[in-house]
Amino acid sequence: MIDIHTHILPHIDDGAKNTEIACKMLEAELAQGTTLLVLTPHYYGKRRSPSQFVEKRAEVYARLKPHIPENIEVRLGAEVHFTGLNLPQLEELCSLAIEGTECILFEFPFMEKWHSLLLARLAEFIAETDYLPIIAHVERYEEILKKPALVMQLVNMGCLLQVNAQSFIDKRSSKFAMALLKKGLVHCIGSDAHDLDARNADLLSAKAVIEKAGLGAEWERAQSIMQEVVLGKKLRFRTNAKIKKLFGLYF
Repeated sequence: MIDIHTHILPHIDDGAKNTEIACKMLEAELAQGTTLLVLTPHYYGKRRSPSQFVEKRAEVYARLKPHIPENIEVRLGAEVHFTGLNLPQLEELCSLAIEGTECILFEFPFMEKWHSLLLARLAEFIAETDYLPIIAHVERYEEILKKPALVMQLVNMGCLLQVNAQSFIDKRSSKFAMALLKKGLVHCIGSDAHDLDARNADLLSAKAVIEKAGLGAEWERAQSIMQEVVLGKKLRFRTNAKIKKLFGLYF
């Protein structure tokens, strides 16, 4: 099993508070059968340049590395806050891609209306670099919840969509997450694990809920896509699938 979105690396963002907690999070990943995980600490660009971030990430990873279980392969990456404004140079931005790939995890603004430049700059990034954006926890953005058609637009631009495992379990988010899954619009599933409690790496519970809904094949499809991603392949999909919203329901 692959976990493509985690905040296990300590002392760098709002994830694991220390090495002890990080080690317990790694043990939890191993216990549920994770064989490969990507460490994706937040990059906001406020305190550090991309090169400074990469240097800090290497420093804290060196301290954690001796504690990583032998049965888990680890890749370094980042969850890059992407607003369309004040972006680093493209070469610097690409340095934050998942290790060994040309795929980069982007986080969009959560609650506020998206700036008109956001999707334009995203299209420019794809055209200029040929890198593959993976849109983190696509089910959580207020702009997408209001305008579900944006999901189809992102896919047809050349993005992969990642959904958090917890969103399939949580009643507030499960309707949209399941609708995305049924439409074949979930390419990656990650834990987005930050701690051992409310934001833990509970992938197996999500898998059980998905299988109970008769969508086990979609879980396996996401695992296959993530395997291709970490192997360095750039997968792009086209879709005509539309998510409709009616009285708070998605279908």
